[in-house]
Amino acid sequence: MVCYEDTDVSKETLRLAQKYAKEWQVAIDVVCTYRREEPLAISEINDMEEAFQTQIKEQFIDINIKYHAHLLVDFYSAGEQLVKFSEGKDYEFIFIGISKRSKVGKLLFGSTAQYIILNAPYPVITVNGLGR
Repeated sequence: MVCYEDTDVSKETLRLAQKYAKEWQVAIDVVCTYRREEPLAISEINDMEEAFQTQIKEQFIDINIKYHAHLLVDFYSAGEQLVKFSEGKDYEFIFIGISKRSKVGKLLFGSTAQYIILNAPYPVITVNGLGR
């Protein structure tokens, strides 16, 4: 499973997961979350889903790996959504990109990666996004 958002570190994380998936001959679940505060119209969700599917499809051009792209829309935090999604699945690892944040930033906004690392039912591989 790859935790994904439209950032360079997420794309780098997905490329690493693709490398391992090809080696192990397994499929990848690419999962993106959207935390909603208010109810969304079905058309809004459908538009978000279509844009996400297109974006992920582009990441698999010329790569012969099976994948499924999942957009989760809920009122739970990203970390909670991702951990709940992973429960009961048969994953080897969860891949997540991380970026450095100040202590104040973590305090104010929480840390999705930290939540996943502490609560995921599978080993978590983190990919550091410090300007490589």
